Amino acid sequence: MPDRDIVSYNSMVAGYVAGGDMDGARSLFDEMVRRDVVTWNSMISGYARHGDMEGARKMFDAMPERDVVSWNSMLDGYAQAGDVEMARLVFDGMPKRSIVSWNVILALYAKQRDWRQCLGLFDVMMEEGDTLPNEKTFVSVLTACANLGDLEKGRWVHGLVRERWDKLVPDILLLTALLTMYAKCGVMETAREIFNSMSEKSVPSWNSMIIGYGLHGQSEKALELFLEMERDGPSPNETTFICVLSSCAHGGLVLEGWWCFDRMVRFYGIEPKSEHFGCMMDLLGRAGLLEQSEDLIENLQGKVSSALWGILMSSSQTQNNTKLGEFVGKKLIEMKPTEVGPYILLSNIYAAEGRWDDVEKVRKVMEEKGVEKNAGLSLVGSTGDLHFITEGGGSAPQNDVMLPMLGEMGLHMKQPSEDPNLRKRSSTNYPIAKGEK
Repeated sequence: MPDRDIVSYNSMVAGYVAGGDMDGARSLFDEMVRRDVVTWNSMISGYARHGDMEGARKMFDAMPERDVVSWNSMLDGYAQAGDVEMARLVFDGMPKRSIVSWNVILALYAKQRDWRQCLGLFDVMMEEGDTLPNEKTFVSVLTACANLGDLEKGRWVHGLVRERWDKLVPDILLLTALLTMYAKCGVMETAREIFNSMSEKSVPSWNSMIIGYGLHGQSEKALELFLEMERDGPSPNETTFICVLSSCAHGGLVLEGWWCFDRMVRFYGIEPKSEHFGCMMDLLGRAGLLEQSEDLIENLQGKVSSALWGILMSSSQTQNNTKLGEFVGKKLIEMKPTEVGPYILLSNIYAAEGRWDDVEKVRKVMEEKGVEKNAGLSLVGSTGDLHFITEGGGSAPQNDVMLPMLGEMGLHMKQPSEDPNLRKRSSTNYPIAKGEK
């Protein structure tokens, strides 16, 4: 091309950026005699898209003139990197914001599960009145309402959706966010109306309805909807089965739960994860079938999550089952063989049962591995909270939720089994994994 103008150069730079060749784009950028805001924005967007925020920042700072696209590129880059602090600094410093600016920051707070910040910023957006919300705005805000259980706010947002319905482009994401908000808040009739109105339903749409029924005392409807999904909907995924199994656990549907678990493995070929095992153990524990729970956990093969240990603890408290506490202790030692906490807590459980030979075995293993000598920790407390005491006398932080959980098991074993309050502490709500977005 004998005569290259700025449009030609910009097209070439944009092509390099789209192809991921930032070195080529930068070489051409440096070669240009004249540049405009489009040239600079292409470079900033390219660096941000490839995670090079240092390079993007240098370009941004060197720009002779910036527009809203320049600011949005920086904002989106920090948001994609999960850097909330820098993203917020850019957002607050913007001389002018577009709907893209608001959507990026709202989605970032929703992704970070900072629901209140998300709703707070949305309130600011509405008060300023310069920008009207669109589908993406509503998805983030409705997700925040759902997770906070803020039905009043959710209904207000739904009203805004109705007002702008003609100017929106309703899609599966928006309708799913709307029905999920009502389902999580327990308004299942409205959730079902929205669900039935959808011409196309995604897997998360079905999952939200199933878990909504399950968590609000309608386990049979959850199971019916799962069967309807198998018949008329998309193929269920692993999250679907977490929702179904949890619903069965909440409703005490033992046989149905076993059937779903077996179907997941044999028919759909989905490998059970610890969350699936946790749901099954919750189901069996609530039904007093802890022997079956122990058979399940033997198949975990190291797939451990805090949710699973929470169910273990609940089940062991319900039945005063030492074997489960012992299993958790041994599992923790496998996971953290150099940490003193699991050894001491396992020893505490043995001592509560008067199993002094086992206590001695634990002490010997600690000595062999040099754990006791190096750690300098001891366990104190008998009826209240547990604290780890260091040689210096200060409390050691318990960053891992499983250690105090096992300690509570140990204290529980010391209590008389006829204590009527013992049975009341078994209620637990299994923390359901979020549907795929």
